[in-house]
Amino acid sequence: MIEVIRPTDREAWLRLRGHDLTASTIGALFGEHEYLTAFALWQMKAGRMTIDAEETPAMQRGRLLERVAVDLLREQHPDWTIHHNAADNTYFRDPEHRLGATPDVIVTAPGRGKGVVQVKSVEPSIFRRKWLDEEGNAEPPVWIALQATLEAYLTGANWASVAPLVIGHGLEMPLTEVPLVPGVMDAIKAKAADFWRSIAEGREPTADYRRDAETIDRLYGAADPEAEVDLSGDNLVPELLAERAAAVADRNAITARVTEIDAEIKLKLGRAVVGHIGDGRRITWKPQRKGGFFVSPTTIRVLHYPPERNNP
Repeated sequence: MIEVIRPTDREAWLRLRGHDLTASTIGALFGEHEYLTAFALWQMKAGRMTIDAEETPAMQRGRLLERVAVDLLREQHPDWTIHHNAADNTYFRDPEHRLGATPDVIVTAPGRGKGVVQVKSVEPSIFRRKWLDEEGNAEPPVWIALQATLEAYLTGANWASVAPLVIGHGLEMPLTEVPLVPGVMDAIKAKAADFWRSIAEGREPTADYRRDAETIDRLYGAADPEAEVDLSGDNLVPELLAERAAAVADRNAITARVTEIDAEIKLKLGRAVVGHIGDGRRITWKPQRKGGFFVSPTTIRVLHYPPERNNP
């Protein structure tokens, strides 16, 4: 049984999403989400960390450009019946598995029936790097494909596509098919069931310390001035401290060596603003005016090195 809910306002919509794993986050359960980890998602759904409801500039861009993408989709496919879901923000949910989604676009196409289209605004260089395969064919990242797959399931759609809106000198939007592969929804449901069990059991997933550093700061941003913790039985802590000290020492050594190299290069340049290297590249050390609000403007010289060349 799929519930179809039309929230009265943004606050009601956010409350609905708070009870479920939504399509935009489902990739985190598979370790495939570009911006969200399983650890961060768990903290949010466990109520340990609030979701920032403020709209970021990237979110604002996506919201405003979504309308452009829908207009472009209508131009590209005049024979489709296209419903832009932003009109009523209809929320679809599977209460049994606590899965939900607010699809961008729901369409009916002749010969194909009902489908969902997920709109993404993508910067051109990111599109080339993350969406195009070796033959130049567009393929959405896995987390976006999982999002579209879940939206198709919740809406009862026969097919799903992603519309990446790429804005360069003009507009490009290569509609990209997402195959509805048998077994994917079973995997999503199984992952969701285990996730909600882990919430009930307090079974916190392992943090990705590189990606979850900001999440950990948010979780423990407020300190208890009276609290102390005994780490004497944790044999890993001394190893971590030693590794950190070595890394800091190495970083300091690298920084010092970079300073030495810059000084040597500057001495070779002298008063010259351009230095020509034997392989045709150039080093520049040009003056740059630096404005001042409370002090007089100054002129400094900024050293720029040429990019490294790949060895043949």
